[in-house]
Amino acid sequence: MSKRFLSTVVATGVAAVSFVALGPAGTAGAAPLVCEPGYKSASWTSLDKSWVITHAKQIKIPKSGSYTKTATYRKTVSSGREVTGGASYSANWVISSMDAHVSGTLSKAGEKTKKKSEPATFNFNKPGVYVVFSGVKKASGYYTAKTCNSKGTGFGKKGYGKARSWSVQAEGAVKCTESPKKGTAKREAKAYC
Repeated sequence: MSKRFLSTVVATGVAAVSFVALGPAGTAGAAPLVCEPGYKSASWTSLDKSWVITHAKQIKIPKSGSYTKTATYRKTVSSGREVTGGASYSANWVISSMDAHVSGTLSKAGEKTKKKSEPATFNFNKPGVYVVFSGVKKASGYYTAKTCNSKGTGFGKKGYGKARSWSVQAEGAVKCTESPKKGTAKREAKAYC
């Protein structure tokens, strides 16, 4: 009895293994899954971050001390995207994607820098001609976006465009005889000397 029982178990086991081994043969022609259906991704090129001076004013300081000054409006920086071809992806999604590729947290799509400048107090160590300023670190680049199809077998719905936003705000003063380091807000502000 025990021998017959063992034989039955072994036979059943072989049958089960055979069934599992044959299973994949029925789906051999199906395309493999490569992505989550509906998943969106974007690749970026020519990503750049640089300072843009939004407010600046040249002033003359007669002697060292604290002075309250207001910079003059110069330009606006906005956060958004422009579609140049293919499918249209929302500005919010595009800016969010760019945010993941640059340092600092970018401003949301639709936001703009203020035109009105608030008075600020600066400490000047020496007399001379200065530029008081405020500015932002602008990020810009070109994207290629795509979406995983409903079966998860590939990407389609390609869209192309360019985007811009900003992350860091700064204000300060730079003396016109200074030589600020390249790539700094002070260096850009010197253009208004």
